[in-house]
Amino acid sequence: MALKVSIGLAAAFIACFPAAAQSSSSDGACELHIWPGAGLNSVYSGVFHGGIVNGAVTGRDGYPALAVEPIDTANQVELLRSAALRDQLNLAKYQPIVHEEALSSRLMRTSVARIAPSSAPCYAEFIVDSVFFQQDIVDGSYLKILFRYRDFTTEPAPRRVFSTWTKTRLTLLPPTPATDMVAAAAELRAAFTSDVALFASALAKPSNTKASH
Repeated sequence: MALKVSIGLAAAFIACFPAAAQSSSSDGACELHIWPGAGLNSVYSGVFHGGIVNGAVTGRDGYPALAVEPIDTANQVELLRSAALRDQLNLAKYQPIVHEEALSSRLMRTSVARIAPSSAPCYAEFIVDSVFFQQDIVDGSYLKILFRYRDFTTEPAPRRVFSTWTKTRLTLLPPTPATDMVAAAAELRAAFTSDVALFASALAKPSNTKASH
């Protein structure tokens, strides 16, 4: 599915792109630009209520408290840097560049040009869109993530666009009085890494050549 936006919008964004995020390879190598998400959201479906987004994260009455440090943007940056993404995405010749700030929802959904101000001869993007702690009274708890990927190769517009949700089951969240919170936080981080691998696996499948929403 082609994404539509004026080139002017993309140019305006590039003009104000944070200096720290402009780092790129200087040897003319291909580049894989990687962006974290804005933080952890939550959704709960129960017997008597449910459906309010971020009930657990914000401690809303009647919703099971998450009570564990969420995966914020900084945590995601650390996990993405250790994920060996260029190998998982089969982009061995691409230099990975992990940005420290999340993209706006509007930009990641509408840009048709390269988001990063890069002049690399070949270029790709991996974006963490939405991260959810999902709890269902029947199905249990999951870390569910929407990822977006665009591969421009050497073209001004992406040659491939792919996005999909992944989810990894959680067994320690929401916590009980007996829950080891250190272990629960570690499980959450491991689930993030698992979701990244699940996305890479979905991207590699020949049948998934079109964007999934």
